[in-house]
Amino acid sequence: MLRVANIVKDYGGQRVLDGASLVLKPGERAALVAPNGAGKSTLLKIVAGIEEADSGQVALPQATVVGYLAQDAGVQPGRSLHDEVLSAVADLLAIEEQMRAIEARIEGTPADLDDLVHEHASLQEQFERRGGYAIEAEIGRVLSGLGFAEGDRERQTQEFSGGWQMRIALARLLLGRPDVLLLDEPTNHLDLAASEWLEEYVKSSRASMLIVSHDRYFLDAVVQRVFDLRGGRIETFPPGNYSAYRTERARRDEAQQDIAQRQQEEIERVEAYIRRYKEGNRATMAKSREKMLARLEAQRVAVPQRDRIVKFTFPACPPSGREVITLTRVTRAYGERIVLKDVSLTIERGERIALIGPNGAGKSTLLRILAGRDRPTRGSATHGVGVRPAYFAQDQAEHLDPSNTAFDEVYQAAPASWDIQAVRDLLGRFLFSGEQQFKSVATLSGGERSRVALAKLLLRPNNLLLLDEPTNHLDVATRERLEETLSSYSGTLVVATHDRYLINRLATKVIEVADGSVRAYPGTYSDYLRAKATPTAPPVDAVATVPPTSRVAAPSVDQDPAVRRRLAADLREAERQVTAAEDRLRAVETTLSDLSQFQGDLNALSREHATLLEQVEALTTRWAELAEAAEGAA
Repeated sequence: MLRVANIVKDYGGQRVLDGASLVLKPGERAALVAPNGAGKSTLLKIVAGIEEADSGQVALPQATVVGYLAQDAGVQPGRSLHDEVLSAVADLLAIEEQMRAIEARIEGTPADLDDLVHEHASLQEQFERRGGYAIEAEIGRVLSGLGFAEGDRERQTQEFSGGWQMRIALARLLLGRPDVLLLDEPTNHLDLAASEWLEEYVKSSRASMLIVSHDRYFLDAVVQRVFDLRGGRIETFPPGNYSAYRTERARRDEAQQDIAQRQQEEIERVEAYIRRYKEGNRATMAKSREKMLARLEAQRVAVPQRDRIVKFTFPACPPSGREVITLTRVTRAYGERIVLKDVSLTIERGERIALIGPNGAGKSTLLRILAGRDRPTRGSATHGVGVRPAYFAQDQAEHLDPSNTAFDEVYQAAPASWDIQAVRDLLGRFLFSGEQQFKSVATLSGGERSRVALAKLLLRPNNLLLLDEPTNHLDVATRERLEETLSSYSGTLVVATHDRYLINRLATKVIEVADGSVRAYPGTYSDYLRAKATPTAPPVDAVATVPPTSRVAAPSVDQDPAVRRRLAADLREAERQVTAAEDRLRAVETTLSDLSQFQGDLNALSREHATLLEQVEALTTRWAELAEAAEGAA
């Protein structure tokens, strides 16, 4: 269906594609994988005919229709949503117009009636074969699957946000039913429901597909083969999904590494022989070994190319109380639109929570309220004792100052104790080396800006991470490194994401945000799907339950009254101790927040703060156990 042969492409003297070749079979769905900047999008544009190669060939069967979805696909302003997606089948509409014109002529009983009837039948057969009579139903199915409401159809395309305009472009592309689909990051801007719908649509399509995506869950679900673009060339892998490719990639790299190592050892052995015997009785043999060495050098196998990956860890987390955030009957409205209504939620220390739900359901709003960046219209949002939040917005990379360099952006946000070298070292761990650190933010790619924004998260210690779509614009290697780092993060994590792979790896609880409310499901995304598919297993209440601890045994109902009185006295004393410890803790934190008037030992004050945090937690636990025991004895 598609043959790409020896494509070469240079940009400004830099070779991006250097003899890239691949063959895509009819109906085959393949992934094209490579780090950001390796030339994936360039190759798709060459296949689509948008760009020209410097040399090489793209071969397609005659009359093949190629559909291409760019990362920045646009829409035609001044059209309704319905008319925009209907433009994908303009040729079908033209056939329908011809049919209507012929019908009008037939009504006049012309002399060439037989010819007109024959032409109409031919057009009708073509129209029916290509699904013309079902096109409105198909438009409804595609738009609904991608998350559009029925009332959206008459809205003008320019009224939709950039993310929704990308969905319009995707809908238009799918409705055109091309023979070959070239998809560049098709799940960008899709929520989970739309991504799952797209998976099923893609799998049911008969089109051949070449897909560029960093969505590993999506690739695993839909692709049947992987092409790996490295050093400007393409390596073809056996049939299988993305996970199968990763296994085979590791096996090939290990085998190549082994061969390269053995070759190097043999070269070193021959070189040592030549040095030892190049003079004297064995000089002739040494001469022959020089020829052997030349052959070995000519046949040398390169060491496998390793992708550069970010290297970072979060600073040590300061301690916090058990209850990190408590929302009590929170409502958030924007004008008359209520996004969240009567939401109550408790997040405890060490939890790893994934927020999921349709776009516009309120995930980002909830995250901003949890971060203290947004206030509830009604209700309360309270941070617990010692909580230090760090918030990463979905568009965090867009908030960077375009007039700054990457270095300026991080240096200006760094603590006063950081020097220039510390900032440069941090940027180096995020793959900005040498002069790259002084590139203007305005010239950075989306992935590079995201890396700068992530680097700024590491500038100050925190114990609560609130992340809104942190993997957007990151390539697979960087995503995996972020996942590894978050896995070892000892604080509390709340992340709003459509990255199902990330949820499965990190989440201990999934909270679904929909229709103004939240519902919590313990476990990973796979556990969430199983729970949703089992109506008899309702989700747990959104308010987190207290983990089991050793508790005071509840007295039986016929307990001695003296025991009940002693329990009540113990409960009052425990409550007094908790209050006293919390009062002292607040006083210490007030001092720590403004040290301008403090004259004492700062280290001692910090140690007291840590000790008080532990005391408050222990005393609160004891008070809760006594309260439960007293209630059981009543």
